[in-house]
Amino acid sequence: MVQTNGRKKLIIASAVVAAVLLIVVAIVVIKNLSADTPTESTTTSKKDTPAISEDSNSTDTAPTVEPETTTPETTVDPAQTATVTIEPMAITAAYVKGIGGFDYQVSRTPSGTKYVEFSSEKLVGTKCTNDKGPFASIIESPTSDESTTLAKKTTVDKTDYGLSLADATCTSDAELLKQYQDAFSSAFSLLKKM
Repeated sequence: MVQTNGRKKLIIASAVVAAVLLIVVAIVVIKNLSADTPTESTTTSKKDTPAISEDSNSTDTAPTVEPETTTPETTVDPAQTATVTIEPMAITAAYVKGIGGFDYQVSRTPSGTKYVEFSSEKLVGTKCTNDKGPFASIIESPTSDESTTLAKKTTVDKTDYGLSLADATCTSDAELLKQYQDAFSSAFSLLKKM
């Protein structure tokens, strides 16, 4: 009887040690994975500065680019992509892995168009006031005026979405800006509704 109690205690102690080790390993893995995870910042205030200006007196001029309409097919290997869920817009956006962390903010233009603006602290420059390092925006149901600034368009479940890419006017690292933009542009056709 004494021997079986000793064995039970040894087995229980071993199980507790194994569980503690598993928890420590899980915490380390989660911390390493979260280094490339985007953070969320949402706003629905109409006072926010829109990525697309409706003001005809604006000094910012974007080149007119014919948007590339995407098809459901893509040349990007889905295994090489990651996704970020934008709950206020009920969409999941894809991007090519390897660009590092970024933030996003959901806002509305003065005309009421909902959009999500992606930014990275790595792209913040010193040339523009209050620069937050924006690199791309996804616009839901863009107006005809907003469509002139889109790099790509796609339709998901009868809703149009457009990808607008920030110009390199403000950033301190134009090459890194291009990497972030290419990551979102390449995987834009993988956009899904939740």
